[in-house]
Amino acid sequence: MGELVGFCAQCGKPIHCLHGFLNGVISEGKETLYCFPCHEKQKEKEGVQPDKCHR
Repeated sequence: MGELVGFCAQCGKPIHCLHGFLNGVISEGKETLYCFPCHEKQKEKEGVQPDKCHR
């Protein structure tokens, strides 16, 4: 288990920092904390293209 950082702004799930890595996403601009599934839903709702791997 890691250190509790906060809660997802959308679903309320606790988000932890595990071995130095944030187990969630901080949105740009609004500085809001989301879990990974809610962040993906938020991007779809806003019409943002999914992240692509750099080649």
